[in-house]
Amino acid sequence: MKKLMILLAVLLTANVMIGQDKDYQNAVVQNRNGYYERAMQSIEKSVNHEGFTGQKPYKQAKAWFQRAVIYQNILQSDDEELKAKAPDALNIIYESLTNCMKNQEFLEENKQDIFQRVAIVIDRFSEQAYELTKNKQFGEAAPLYKKASDIAKSLGVPYEELLYNAGLSSLLAQDYPTALAYYTELKDNGVESADLYHHLVMCHNAMGNEEQAMAMVNAGLEKFPGDANLILEKVNAYLKEGKGAEAVEDLNKLRELDPENANLLFALGTVYGNSDNEGIYDPEKAVAFYEDALRVKPDYLDAANNLGGLYAKMAFPYIKQANELGISPEEQKEHDRLIEQGNALLEKGLPYLKQVYDAQPSDDVKAVLKSIYVQLKMYDEAKALN
Repeated sequence: MKKLMILLAVLLTANVMIGQDKDYQNAVVQNRNGYYERAMQSIEKSVNHEGFTGQKPYKQAKAWFQRAVIYQNILQSDDEELKAKAPDALNIIYESLTNCMKNQEFLEENKQDIFQRVAIVIDRFSEQAYELTKNKQFGEAAPLYKKASDIAKSLGVPYEELLYNAGLSSLLAQDYPTALAYYTELKDNGVESADLYHHLVMCHNAMGNEEQAMAMVNAGLEKFPGDANLILEKVNAYLKEGKGAEAVEDLNKLRELDPENANLLFALGTVYGNSDNEGIYDPEKAVAFYEDALRVKPDYLDAANNLGGLYAKMAFPYIKQANELGISPEEQKEHDRLIEQGNALLEKGLPYLKQVYDAQPSDDVKAVLKSIYVQLKMYDEAKALN
């Protein structure tokens, strides 16, 4: 009886294997003849067959690869009705190619064909992700960039840009833990860039990890001492803690190493030009630093915008005080004197704001320009803005 039971078990196993092989062979034939829907049905029976897991890894890899080939044929078909029957084709191709590459023997024998198909998958994921980002669907774009990155990395081909895009999409979707994980992976794998450190800082700040954020700022500045974003992150951290003097001290240390760095000059202008910085606010120093930044980098629009805005801010108290005076001859004389001082400051700031508006028109700068034109009685220029 025992021998009979063993024989029956062997026969049943053989029948299972034969059934699985039959489905695989049928999928190959149907695909070769262009019957992709039938091929899809047969390959799904094959890889989901109860005997599939008992197959040798090499035979499993062949089946996974055939599955990828079939679904790629469907994906590239002009038959919309057929494609509608495989709506998740790209993910299925991704899964199938990933699985077939696990067998080193099969991978070595079919490397060129596999790599070509993988390249198509990477491009498709990237294209889909890019289209989503254009529609500001950053949360949906991030995992697609990540899949493209994973499969590129598994082949030993450049993947860093794809993973960086996954991190950026996650950051823009305000999924800070995921963005942090992607950026950390890049950093741990030897990627170094000022933007990478800046985005690590942004993630930590958003998650309330202030100590880690400052550690990333300092690490980034060691490698990229002149980077404007990292400098400003450090300055902002100091200012948040009411340490304006420390911010200036650090900036001046950096400036000693690179005195003609426009970003450092801009950062100093920002610190001195912020009236909230008690004990530090000095508009004249701010003006000097912004002008130096523009001397080094004439097209530095942020510096031009801040400088123009600072002149307008300096002019406002004179104009406000003048408008609060009465109508007596003495008050009118004082009114004219104050208006003249205020207008002189507006005239100094006007060219900088025009530079910004001409390069990058925006409603905010337009509104400021228009108010200045009206104040200076430049009515034709104000009308032209409309």
